[in-house]
Amino acid sequence: MTRLFGTSGIRRKAVEFTPDFTRDLGRALGTYSNDRTVAVGRDTRKTGPELERIFTAGLLETGHDVVALGIVPTPTVGVATAMYGTGVMVTASHNPPDYNGFKFFSKDGTYGPAEESMIEGIIGSKSFKAGARGRTSGEDFVGRHINLILKTVGVCDRRTRVVLDCAGGAGSAVTPRLLKEMGCDVVTLNTNQDGVFPHELEPREENLAELSLAVRKAKADIGLVHDGDADRAAAVGRDGKMIEWDSFLSVLAYGLKTVVTTVDASMRIEDVCKKVVRTPVGDVAVADAIRKHNADFGGEPSGTFIFPDVHQYPDGVACVAKAVKLVSSGEFYERLGKIKSYPMTRLKLPCENDRKDEIMEKLKTIINEDYSDLDGIRIARQNGWILLRPSGTEPYMRITAEGRDKKELDAIVDEGRNWLAKAMA
Repeated sequence: MTRLFGTSGIRRKAVEFTPDFTRDLGRALGTYSNDRTVAVGRDTRKTGPELERIFTAGLLETGHDVVALGIVPTPTVGVATAMYGTGVMVTASHNPPDYNGFKFFSKDGTYGPAEESMIEGIIGSKSFKAGARGRTSGEDFVGRHINLILKTVGVCDRRTRVVLDCAGGAGSAVTPRLLKEMGCDVVTLNTNQDGVFPHELEPREENLAELSLAVRKAKADIGLVHDGDADRAAAVGRDGKMIEWDSFLSVLAYGLKTVVTTVDASMRIEDVCKKVVRTPVGDVAVADAIRKHNADFGGEPSGTFIFPDVHQYPDGVACVAKAVKLVSSGEFYERLGKIKSYPMTRLKLPCENDRKDEIMEKLKTIINEDYSDLDGIRIARQNGWILLRPSGTEPYMRITAEGRDKKELDAIVDEGRNWLAKAMA
C-alpha cells in the first residue's frame, strides 16, 4: 500500500482525513499497542476536535482506555506517554492551517519506520482487534510538564524580560505559565487558541517581524517563538534579529561532552563540544543516537531540540526554559559571542521524484573521493563540507555546503553543482 507516514507522522490536508480512514487509524494503533491506556492531545487547529473524536472512537473499539489531554504542546503528550506507554498528538506542526495530522509516540520517543510500517500493514489488511469498549477520561499534564522542566532547569538567576510568541498554537497552554514560574517578566504575543494563526507557523526569520519589533520595543533580554505544536523554538536576540539556527544549536550544546546533530548542521558545533555524533535528518534518528551514545543533548538546525535530562522527546517548551536560564545567568550572549559563523549555502535543484535514487547512485560513481552516505552524500574537507541529498518532501535535490571563508564555500558549491549536473544528464 502507499506510504502513509512521512518524515514526521502523517500529515495531509484535513479534508483528506475521511471519517473511515481516521477511525481505522485509531483502530490500527489500538491493535498494535500493548499499553492499556493511550494519551491523546491536540494543537489548536479548528479541525482538531473532530479528528480527535473519530480517532479516539477507533481506539476505544479495540479495548484501550484514552486519557484526553486537550490542547497541549506535542512534548506534553511526551510527558504523558512516559507514564502510559503510548501517546498520540493530533497536529500538523508548522504546516498551514488547512492541514492536520497524527504523530505517534512510545516511551522511547517518536514512532520510527519499523513501528510506522506495522501500523500501515494493519490498516492495509484491516486486521483490527476488538475488545470490551474502553473508557475516556481527562487529565491535566500541563502542570507535570512544567514541574519536570523546573526540576531540571530551575528558576531565573535574575529578573529576565522575555517576549514569547506562541503563534496561535499549543505552546500558549504551557510556556507563558512556565516562564512566570521561572520568575520572568513575560510579554506574550498570539496566545489565542482558536485556530487562527497570525503568521506562518514555521519559525523562520521572515515570520518573526512582530516578535522582533516587540523585543526592541520592550527592550527585552530575548525573544522566543514556537511553531504550531511547540515541539520547536527559535530565538530573537536582544537586538531584535533572529539568532541563526546553527548558532542557537551551538549555544545550547556549548561545552557538553557528547552532542548529537544531523548531517546538515554547521561545523561550528564541533568548535564548542568535545564529541559530535552526526545522524540522518529527523528527530527520530537524533533521539536514537542520543540513547545509543548516552549523549547530553541533541538537535537539528531547525529548532528541534531534545534534552535527555528532561525527557526523550523534542521539546520547544524546555528549549525556551533552557535559553532563558542561560540569559538570566549571563551565559547565553557570552557563549553566542564566542561561536564562529562560517559562510553557508542551502540550495535546491528541481528533480523528478522517480529519478532521485538513480541520481544518487550515479553520484557515487562520479565523486572520486571519500564520502559518508549516512543520509545523502557528505564530503568533509579541511576547510569545509558539502552534502548532496534528495528532498524527502519535495521534487528537488538539495545542496548544503559550508566553508571556512567565502572562497572555500564557492569552490565546493561549484564542484557540487558540476557533480549533480553530470548525474542528472
